[in-house]
Amino acid sequence: MFEVLLIIGAILIGIIIYLFIKQSQEAKQDEGVYYDLVVSFKIEPAPNIIQHPKIKDAATWQVYGEGVFRGRSPLTKAEMKRLLMTELCLLEENVIVVDATDSFAKSGI
Repeated sequence: MFEVLLIIGAILIGIIIYLFIKQSQEAKQDEGVYYDLVVSFKIEPAPNIIQHPKIKDAATWQVYGEGVFRGRSPLTKAEMKRLLMTELCLLEENVIVVDATDSFAKSGI
């Protein structure tokens, strides 16, 4: 009987260790670098990027005003600008992307 309890205990400890390692690995994947981007357009009417599937999935977006959006994204400022230009068929001069992460870091906030 004692041996059965030892085996069950060993199995439970193995399962707990496995789950702990798996959770740690998932947490590390979630810790990637994210950028705080502000997006605006120089065209009227400004596109609603939240309704566009690829752009919507590229960041966690908030509407910041008429045609202005703010999002937390793993894409850099340049990558986001390229995505917006490609998906919305816009010229470079009509898309403004600002990395608010850089602005806060430089201002000491």
